[in-house]
Amino acid sequence: MKGVWVIIKSIFKFIQGLGTTALGLLVILFLVGLYAASNRDTRPVVPNGAVLVLWPNGSIVEQAEYPDPLDELFTDFNSVPPQTSVHDILRSLDRAKGDGRIKAVAVLTDNMFGAAPSHLHAIAGALRDFKASGKKVYAISSAYSQGTYMIAAEADKVYMNPLGSVLLTGFGSYPTYFKDMLDKIEANVNVFRVGTYKSAVEPFIRNDMSPAAKEANLAFLNSLWEQYETSVVTARGLEPGALTAAMNTVNEDLRAVGGDFAQLAVSNGLVDELAARQDWRQALMDEYGSTPDGTSFNQIHFEAYLAATDKPNMNPNQIAVITAQGEIVMGEGPITVTAAETVVGYIRDARNNPNTAAIVLRVDSPGGSSFASELIRQELVAAQQDGLKVIASFGPVAASGGYWISATADEIWAAPSTITGSIGIFGIVPTFERTLDKIGIHTDGVGTSPLAGAFDITRPMTDTAKDIIQQSIENGYDQFLNLVATGRNMTVEDVDKIAQGRVWVGSKALELGLVDHLGDFGDAVKAAAAAAGVDSYSVVFYRDQPDRFDQMLASFLNSSMGGGLKGSLAPHMSSMMKTALELKSSAELFLSQFNDPNARYAVCFVCKVKE
Repeated sequence: MKGVWVIIKSIFKFIQGLGTTALGLLVILFLVGLYAASNRDTRPVVPNGAVLVLWPNGSIVEQAEYPDPLDELFTDFNSVPPQTSVHDILRSLDRAKGDGRIKAVAVLTDNMFGAAPSHLHAIAGALRDFKASGKKVYAISSAYSQGTYMIAAEADKVYMNPLGSVLLTGFGSYPTYFKDMLDKIEANVNVFRVGTYKSAVEPFIRNDMSPAAKEANLAFLNSLWEQYETSVVTARGLEPGALTAAMNTVNEDLRAVGGDFAQLAVSNGLVDELAARQDWRQALMDEYGSTPDGTSFNQIHFEAYLAATDKPNMNPNQIAVITAQGEIVMGEGPITVTAAETVVGYIRDARNNPNTAAIVLRVDSPGGSSFASELIRQELVAAQQDGLKVIASFGPVAASGGYWISATADEIWAAPSTITGSIGIFGIVPTFERTLDKIGIHTDGVGTSPLAGAFDITRPMTDTAKDIIQQSIENGYDQFLNLVATGRNMTVEDVDKIAQGRVWVGSKALELGLVDHLGDFGDAVKAAAAAAGVDSYSVVFYRDQPDRFDQMLASFLNSSMGGGLKGSLAPHMSSMMKTALELKSSAELFLSQFNDPNARYAVCFVCKVKE
């Protein structure tokens, strides 16, 4: 009992040290609230006859970062774009199709910032599968971008605001070029590369896209557009080529409806009904009933639905999913990049787990450091040597280093719209001796050999240094070719013919032998289970875990504020803000993520497709 009083006295001394009794009481209430929030069941309840609201917030990605609860609370002051995991969307649709409590899906895309083609195809396919169960899908948005419309096209009924639009533009790839800027600051950019189509270095040495790059890029962009158009016209029952024809006559067609984009969408068969919010909301209330307060239709948000229906899977056979998302870099890092040490740690944890039956490497990466790529691949080989099958599953992009890490997997699965290949390598060593000279800064000194200071960016590169790096780049390219030849059971010469840095879509990559099968993530998981010889299994994603205190704080704020933090929606992002974020991303890649110890990179800069 004496020990308890000592603890109580210590707490009150701490409170006194905070300044005032009132502040101390607030601290106690806050801590009690956190404790209570962490120890109660806050699982939502699924209403009977509900509409599943599929309302993605932000960018669609493989794995979303765990949000800071305070960032979510103060969204008006938070400039970090939100994210939604594509796997959460797909799991909710797959689960809801057989759930008798869910009668329909309402897709709202106003707060989607963007999604890669393969993610859009995956969601569209999941909606088709949901409809096959006999349940309806409604698309409800103020307006539709090209990307969001591909999802909306699968709906039984597409609603749009009378002031909205559906403007289709096709696909494009428009990298940013820096040559003139580098010339103005008199920087010397020493570029080393192998591969006719390895255009990743072009932004540093040109102000435009080379003819070879245009040829290769237009080929894969045309394939992506063909897949997009086929999906939409099939879903909407339109004539083949209808979207391309409409884009070619959009000026005349728009003039015919008095410049009204909404009426143009209706006349083109893209939208079924123009309706204000209160109208489509009332239509769903009439069909599916109302919420308890009578303000909207009977519904549950897809993230709440997942929280309500998630159950612990105690199956001892685990398919370990290792995600490689974003640029491949050395060291440790968050889920937004493929940091070698972090990913290697996940692979090692999976292969040392006695319950792991097989590994699925899920890739959405344009590549990066070749050294970091090889570290990841070596750890996957170690897992294979331990007897584990490794199945690579390609998402939106698995190019350059993204292909390197997958090259020796037991099987490679890709989506038809996956952007892959770009098998090539390059090096960049900028020097700034002329830039510094211009502002009166100079370097001079002595060394014990011709190589002393040869790679100092304040001095010009010698011919010897340039030759060393070029030989290293050529050796790296040979290593890449040999890895692919070994993994794909091809000759080096045959690999070289389809390499050279050229980009392919998944459907063409299958023809070329760069992938084994076309299919989605679920297909790859089933293949992994089959390869491991297990019929019953659980799927375990290896990734960073949310901070326990953050979870408690989020739960406390949810309850004390009287609503879910997810209720706050991301604002629309202007074209200017999107461009600024893209430039920021490019600058971060060039300045902080080019950290290969050998200055050798396998990365694809044209793999980001713009709609």
